[in-house]
Amino acid sequence: MNSRQMLRRKTLNFAKWIIGCAYLLIGAPGYRSKIVAFVFHEVSDAPRGHARLTNTYSTNNNFMKQIALLTGNFKIIDPLEDPQWVNKSGCLITFDDGYKGALKAAKTLEDLGIASTHLLNLETIYGQFNSSALIHFRDIQLARETKWTDSQPKLMKELLSKLSNTELMSLADFSGPYINQEELIELISLTRVSLGDHFLNHWYGNSLTDEEIKENLYLNATKFHEIDKMRPYFASPHGQMDDEKIRLIIEQGYEVIFSGSSWRKIGNIPIVPRIDMNNSIRSKASLFGAIAILILRSKLKAKN
Repeated sequence: MNSRQMLRRKTLNFAKWIIGCAYLLIGAPGYRSKIVAFVFHEVSDAPRGHARLTNTYSTNNNFMKQIALLTGNFKIIDPLEDPQWVNKSGCLITFDDGYKGALKAAKTLEDLGIASTHLLNLETIYGQFNSSALIHFRDIQLARETKWTDSQPKLMKELLSKLSNTELMSLADFSGPYINQEELIELISLTRVSLGDHFLNHWYGNSLTDEEIKENLYLNATKFHEIDKMRPYFASPHGQMDDEKIRLIIEQGYEVIFSGSSWRKIGNIPIVPRIDMNNSIRSKASLFGAIAILILRSKLKAKN
């Protein structure tokens, strides 16, 4: 990360904290009126390059502080206990990508009686490289801004074919570490864990053809043993997807979509935004700053 990116991140984090302080001073109106979903990625004191540079991690100590903040300010929702959970107010704790640190975190939450929902890339768990980590790795080598839209099947195959064995080893070290099949069985065994879909690999949804989208949904897959354990929840990699793509996914049988930055519905299917619980959220003010920004964005989009 260059100095400009670091300065921008610090500025945004400070702004979030200021907004949170102001939001709390006026009583934090509206934050209990909807389900508020939070997303974690890696939980580790030594995140590898991909998670560290994208700021998609929390240290173990900060993760516990974040969970304490959530449990202290929300009712935690367990989708396995309430079929109508998506229509309730409260807090949903989710994890994306299937990091090893997320398994350890899920076990900690289980011990605390807290539910978590894990949106997985099954190909990555079965040994394939994470497509977005590959794009990130390539663009660092080229010393340019990461172009996430390049995370698509054809380009991934082309890029991997050009990497030397040494580069492939470096890519493996840069990415992950992700859970394997045996660890997925362990995750499934936890009584308060539910699973959902994050595409078979971490593709950028808007860059896929309609056929590629259908081929990369777990409901249309046949080669994975865990398919029957997964629920019809879908989370868009990188957090955004166009409505026509979302409609295609809904047509495949998905009942909840995590995407975008506003609460809404497409037909009868709820579209639920999520707040990224990265390591920058270290206080009640920064947490409520993120909540306030989400509520404001949602209201502005509703007006438009």
